[in-house]
Amino acid sequence: MKSIKLAFIALLLMSPLAQAQKIAVVDSEMAVLESDAAKKYAKEAEKLFAPKIKLLKSLQDEIKGLEQKLQKDGPTLTDGQRENRQLEIKRKFEDLQLQDRQLRGEKARSDQAELGKMRPKLEKAIDEVSKEQNYDLVLERGAARFVKPELDITRKVIERMNKLK
Repeated sequence: MKSIKLAFIALLLMSPLAQAQKIAVVDSEMAVLESDAAKKYAKEAEKLFAPKIKLLKSLQDEIKGLEQKLQKDGPTLTDGQRENRQLEIKRKFEDLQLQDRQLRGEKARSDQAELGKMRPKLEKAIDEVSKEQNYDLVLERGAARFVKPELDITRKVIERMNKLK
């Protein structure tokens, strides 16, 4: 059993991972989100989706107003009037939920499309920085539990992405 363990350790030491002399990590998500292109997209998306967000906010305010009015007028309403108002609130709330889901879906599709455009730029930036710095291995930051800050090339990748056209 001991000889199997020693053989396994020897195999690990001879593996390309153990032979790597220069290792780095990159946080791809952070690199994309902090790039100039992502910041520009965020501002454009905010403008693009602002009218729908405003519509949702007004619908929320309307529902809140109806609920307050129902609570205030409740004691003087007949059962039928109370049920009608509750039904109106329920319908408006369902409409709000539907519109919210639609907006979230549109935003997610837009975000994914933009991410798809940024992915090749990210990959190119990682490749260029890795080659310039002569790294043998570059891992995703999330794959490592602990990394010395000097091994993290995320900032360099962000700078390179910002330079790429």
